[in-house]
This record gives sequence, C-alpha cells and structure tokens, in this order.
Amino acid sequence: MANLNEKWKAVDNFKSVVVDRERDVDRVTKELSCNYRLTIPFAPHIFGSGKTTFAQNYLELVQRFGENFLSTFASDPLKRTFLEKLKRASLLYVDLRGLKPTEPKERNLEWAVYYRMIEACCTSVGQEPEDEEVVFKECRTRPYKLVRKLRSILNIPSDQFLLLAFDEVGVFDTKGTFFELEKNDKGVVRPYNDFFGIISQLCKEPDLFFIVVGKSKGLSIKNYVSSVSKVILHFISLSPLDASSIVEFLEKTLLETPTQVPVCNVLCSSSFSVNELADSLLECTGGVPGLLTRAVNMLLNYIIARNQPFISKEECLTCMNDDNFRIICAEPFVERILNLDEDRKSVFDILLMMALYRIPFQVDDILTSESYLYDAVTEMGLYRYPIDQNTFQVLIPKIFVVIFKNQPSISPMEKILLGSLDVEPVDCFFYSKCRVFEGIVALRLVLMLSSKNRNELRELLCQMSPIWKQMKLPISTISPIHYIKSVVSSRETRNESNKSRRTFANTEWNKIIRETLYLETIYIPVDATSHSPDIIFKLQSPVEPKVLTVGVACKGRWKSEGIGWSDIIDEAKKFLDPVYDQVLSSAMDYHHCMLIIVSTKLSLNVSNELGNQSRCYSSGMFIRNDSFKVPDNCELVILCERDIQMLIDEEILNGLERAFHVSHNPTFWDFGLDLLDRIRNSFLSWQ
Repeated sequence: MANLNEKWKAVDNFKSVVVDRERDVDRVTKELSCNYRLTIPFAPHIFGSGKTTFAQNYLELVQRFGENFLSTFASDPLKRTFLEKLKRASLLYVDLRGLKPTEPKERNLEWAVYYRMIEACCTSVGQEPEDEEVVFKECRTRPYKLVRKLRSILNIPSDQFLLLAFDEVGVFDTKGTFFELEKNDKGVVRPYNDFFGIISQLCKEPDLFFIVVGKSKGLSIKNYVSSVSKVILHFISLSPLDASSIVEFLEKTLLETPTQVPVCNVLCSSSFSVNELADSLLECTGGVPGLLTRAVNMLLNYIIARNQPFISKEECLTCMNDDNFRIICAEPFVERILNLDEDRKSVFDILLMMALYRIPFQVDDILTSESYLYDAVTEMGLYRYPIDQNTFQVLIPKIFVVIFKNQPSISPMEKILLGSLDVEPVDCFFYSKCRVFEGIVALRLVLMLSSKNRNELRELLCQMSPIWKQMKLPISTISPIHYIKSVVSSRETRNESNKSRRTFANTEWNKIIRETLYLETIYIPVDATSHSPDIIFKLQSPVEPKVLTVGVACKGRWKSEGIGWSDIIDEAKKFLDPVYDQVLSSAMDYHHCMLIIVSTKLSLNVSNELGNQSRCYSSGMFIRNDSFKVPDNCELVILCERDIQMLIDEEILNGLERAFHVSHNPTFWDFGLDLLDRIRNSFLSWQ
C-alpha cells in the first residue's frame, strides 16, 4: 500500500501499554472465582479489539488495580483470599495458531492441545520444547500429569494459581478438519465443542484457570458448548477506549528510542494538547485499540519524518481524514467486508442503520435461525460497544468509511449511511437518544430531494407551496445526513463525557442559518431541544436568487389522542418566529422559511379541520382562531397521515409505534428484523 502515499507508513515505533479495562478485569476476576469450576471467561472478538493484549496482561492489570478497585469484589473473606492468590499467579499464554497434528497420536485433538501447551510453556522460559514422544510417554492425555509437567517447567509450586490464556481460538474454523472429531446425532462436527470439552477436564485440576480469546462466532459457540459440555462461557466485553483512556495511552506509551520519550510529546506542540490529540484519535478510530495503535504509529512516522509536531487539532484531523491515510490504516481490519454476497450485504445495510440510528441490541438477539446478531457484527469485521453486560451498540470506526465507499458495488443508500456516520460527531454517538423516526424521515428526504424519478411528495409540496415550486429539484448530489452542533449559549452548555455539549439557543438562529447550513444538505441537530426542529435543510432556486430554509418537526409520539393544534402551534413558534425575527425581517425578499409538520398521528380535531388533507399556511394566515399568525416569507405545512405515508409507509409506521410503545430507546428485538429490512427496502426503492 506504500504506493498510495509515501508519507503514510505503518511502521511500529513503540510497544503498546495496557490502559483502562477496569470493567473487564472486574468481570473476569468474578468469573474466575466462581464456585462452579467449569466457568471460562471468553472473548470472541474481531481483529484489533485488544483481546490478545488483555489476555497477556490480565494479571498485570489485576495487580495494578489492587484492592481499591476490587474492594467490593473482595469484601467476602473467601474471595479476598482468592484475590490475594490471584495476584501471585503465573500466566501461560498459548497461541493456538501453532496447533497441528502431532505424533504419536497424529489426528487426536486432545493430544495436539496438550503438546501445544507444553511448547508454549517451554518457549515462555526460554527452553527448547521436548520431543513429542518423550512428552507423550510422560503425560499421555491425563490432565493431572500435564498440569504437573507445566508447573515443573515454570518452576512454580502445586498450590500457586496457574492461569492459561488461549488465544486465536478461531483457528478451529479451518484447522478442525485436521483432526478426528466427534459428530453429533446429525453427523455434524463441532470442533469448538471438542476443544472446550478438553478444557472442561483440565478445569477440574486444583488452582488451574482459563481465559479463551479469538476471532470466532462466539454466541453460537457459547450456546452449543453450554448445552453439550456443561462449560459456561462468560463474554469479556472489551470496550473501545474512551478519551481519558486514550490520554493515558498516549502519556504512558514510550517511543522505542534510547530517550524513550512519551509519544504525546513527539506528536503535540505547546499549542496542541494531548486531550485534543485523544479527541482526534477517538473521532477517527472509535477507540478500537488496534486501529488506535496503527493510527498513532502512522502519525509518529509522519511527524518524525518532517521533524515538527502538530500545532492544532485541525491539522491532526486533516492528516487522519486524508483518504490515503485512512486506506492504509484500515487495510488490515476490513478484509472480511470487502466481498459481500447479496444476503450478507443486506445484513451490512441493517448494521449501518443500527449504527447511525443508535439502535442497541441484546447479546442473544437472533438474526436468522442459524445465526446471531452478536456474531454477525464479528463476521462483518465491525465492532461492538458495550452499553452494559448484555447490551451493545454497533460501532463502525470513521476510518473504515473511505474503503467501504470506494467499493464498486456500493449503493446510493449505503453512501448516505456511511457518509452520515463519517460526519456525525463521535462524542455524541453513544449518548444521544435513539432517534429512529427522525433518521428515517431525514434519509427519505435525501433520496426524495435527489431522485430524478417522479415523486408524489415533491409534487404535493409544489402544488401547496408557490415558494417550494420555485426551488431547484432534484438537487444535484446525494449528500449524507449531517449531525450539527449549533452555536453555543453559555448558560445552556453542559458537560457530558468531559465534553461541552452544545444546544440551540433561541437567540442564535441568524448565525445558525447564515453560517452553519449549506445548500443541498440535510441536517439533524445532535440535541433534541425546545429551540430546534428535528431536521433542517436549505434549497435554492435555479433561476432567481431565492433561498428556502426548511425545518421538519417529526412528532413521533404515538399518543393515543395524536398531536393537537397546541403542539403544532408550539413547533411553529419555536422555529418560524425566531427565524423571522432574527433573519427574515432584516433580509432581502429572496430568503424564505418553511416548517413541515410530520406526525405519526394527528388528533381528531386537527384531522377534521384539515379535512384529512395536507395543508399549507402561507404568510399572514392565522391558525386556530388567531392563535398564531404565519410570519412574512414563511409557510407552515401540515402533512396529513395519508400523505406522510409517501415518506414512511403504514407498515413501517405501525412497526415503529409497537417498538416505541415498549421503550423510549427500543432495541433490535423491539424493532425486529422484518421491520428493519422493510425500512432498508423502502430506502432502496427510492434510489
């Protein structure tokens, strides 16, 4: 990949340090101390998630956190004793990529696993592994003899804890055929069950514990293993790093030079803080440890070559947003997703929607009769962000987007979804409310405004609104959905995750409209506030200097009585009045503003007064007995329920109503695969 751009090189300059992981350490320690000995912490994660580093450094992390962090866990005297012994334990790391059929029992998996452990043990102390025949004669495949042999090589007493960390368990996807394995009653071979069956026998040995990690279909393995071998596998979440952990990583990681300077000192100038660098890295990599490490190495190579640190966050982000930087950085991580058949492509689209619309999923959510959503994320080469022990969010690092968008088979819908993920502020990704209804409306608007085909909703708006009819449609490009942070009002600033979260101030619309919004771009404000519609965009006339700013208020409440006139008037006052006062009253006549009310259900009073028809209220018109007068150069459009189905069909609306009736933040299970697939197909139908 060097021919892409010589300045971007992924040469290692440092050895990574382990940071964060308190939650994972706590969970693993609790599982290891369980009275049921056949309990194994299991991390079936994709490349770059930090599973190998965690497995190799778990005991170091236990010692680092000590009693302060694990005080609750260690309040039980028996568990305190366990913790003290764990701090003095020895760890044996076993890379299963070295597993192979071995004499004298060549196709016997149990013997191959035993000998691989002996090989790893000898290597860890600098010894040459003993001959297979000699080891077999001494140990056979008897657990107590193997454990005695391992302790002898490591020179540790019989009562000292020994923790075996198996890595790359995913080799059984390909190496399972090398061995004679058991078949179930359907004649199916399941190598993972054979492997965990071997571990289950070793679990019975005293003071011996296991952690298993590797790229694999973890949930399928977990469920089958639990039902057959009685081994209980507990997932290790391995969260991506947050901003504060990235700061710790940058400060503790030292350059591999005689001076061993912290990498942040090399990358940052006096005008560019380590916190800003951490924010930049988080925005581009999503905090995925492998991606983070590769990105830092590439930045270091660039800075060392030019002999000058970054002077600003903007300069650093410019580098990381360079297409060549992203392609080289992401290349080792995206192999699985570059060649998708049609079935897997539909799953990829649904995962894209879940990432953009912030739809969480449960660990045991079923995708099809033979697969789980948890495993599908791994299979696609994407990442999971744990919300809690059993709930996750799909994470697609921004740095992946350019590779996905450059695929010849990418659809316009996928370009919008990927582009939207690329521009969305990463700090809002996990903290904002689930805004599925607004997101669907926004994406359908993008497709509607850019479609060259006949469009009933566009025609309806042209019939109702003379101003809309003068706008240039279709728009020239398919743009992503932008999530904007508006101008800030100091009294409304609030901190969340060490960041200043900015909301609309009702005195700042002039700046918002003049400086933030661009032509032919759809925006969804990050924060749903009392001062903003849910969607904003601008259109321009192709022949006259006329500009139309459009706000869309998505009223997806699904109240039994529907939204009434007071709700509609409140939305109009929050948008049209301040925009007129601050912008239109002092602007030339060419600037206009429109508010469109898109409600999932109108009250009976509203429907009757509208005559079950959509209606446009133009400048100077009064609404509801003089309750509100539409300002000059403004229009208020209320779409009836029938016409809203031009944006979202009835079955999707009914599905959303069912999901949001269950929760304010519905999960994948609440929506259901059929509904998400229908939403996807509705997008594809407008391409």
